[in-house]
Amino acid sequence: MSESRDRTNGEGFNGKLRQVIDPAVAKALSHPLRSHILITLGDRIASPNEIAKELGLAARDLDYHVKVLVEVGMIRLASAEKRRGVNEHFYELSARIVYFDDQEWKRVPAPVRATFSAALLQALMDEAGAALREGTFNARHDTHASRTSMLLDEQGWHELTRAMDEALERLLAIRSQSAKRLKSGTGRGIPTAVFMLGFETAAGAGRGRGAAVDA
Repeated sequence: MSESRDRTNGEGFNGKLRQVIDPAVAKALSHPLRSHILITLGDRIASPNEIAKELGLAARDLDYHVKVLVEVGMIRLASAEKRRGVNEHFYELSARIVYFDDQEWKRVPAPVRATFSAALLQALMDEAGAALREGTFNARHDTHASRTSMLLDEQGWHELTRAMDEALERLLAIRSQSAKRLKSGTGRGIPTAVFMLGFETAAGAGRGRGAAVDA
């Protein structure tokens, strides 16, 4: 599984993704609140107070988790504004890109993988639900939404994951190019979310790898 993030405006991505895995990163991803903060900051610059309100929490409940993410270099202070006489700090994802290739993702502890994957799925449901409610999900005639079921052998599975990695790099390049055009004042920005998921379904539970399965 690959998860890549840079600054929300697409800047800071130049060439090959940096591959990182260390205990600090694993710790940063090990709590659902920290995963939620990362996903939120992947969409926009925000303050802990704003994120806390969206979750129905007090800002102090996020302070420790924000500190952890700052310490490992995954987020950074973007600005500070005076609101009601108090300085409110706004954060963004750092220019450092977090990328797990297949081998590195295997080494991430299973509970951490589960936590981060759950947060990603929750973000998908939240964003899709909000878009449906606001009428933007199908507002464009060329919106893409599909589900493709496949029965793959091991080679096919690896070919699929490679294809998704290649698609991810292409998407990041498109985002970077769009950011440059928008910065020059060309056209309007279209807030867009792209989720790519490829996983073995529950039908595979309990079956040995390589066992025959009826189509």
